[in-house]
Amino acid sequence: MADVDPISADKLRETLVRAVRRLCPQWLAEQREDLVQKACVRIIRKYEEKESARVGASYLWKVAHSVIMDEIRHSRRHPEVDLENPGIAEPISRAPSPEGSRSASEMREAINAGLRQLKEPRRWAVLLYLYGFSLQDSARMLGWNAKRVDNQRYQGLAELRDSLKQRGYRA
Repeated sequence: MADVDPISADKLRETLVRAVRRLCPQWLAEQREDLVQKACVRIIRKYEEKESARVGASYLWKVAHSVIMDEIRHSRRHPEVDLENPGIAEPISRAPSPEGSRSASEMREAINAGLRQLKEPRRWAVLLYLYGFSLQDSARMLGWNAKRVDNQRYQGLAELRDSLKQRGYRA
């Protein structure tokens, strides 16, 4: 058996905390501890796969970077949904013109009004679709089979389009 680089759990954690603190964007600061834990799990799994694997500081930083990037990608693909007040969230402003801002505000209100008119199962399926969740993720979150989610999504989007047409928007 090749010689194993014994690294103490404390030293491993200390290096990962430092790496995550340095690499993590400010808007993810509340999740730093979770990111350190995820990085620890990845390293332990890698070590279990190859008992002779050497774990150096540069590898720890790479793992920390990888965990942070995965979390950023995940949060962009799956934004948090307010279950108490579902609807389309306010977009991040990029200083639009006053006309564009008013138009976007009116469109957002029309979409939210159309969503409120949908029956609850359809509303959930359409909201998850609009937030970018896959069919399988939506089915898992709603506790339905994929066919039901697809059907509710399809019918809900058709009703939403009709609602927008009644308000003067073209599909």
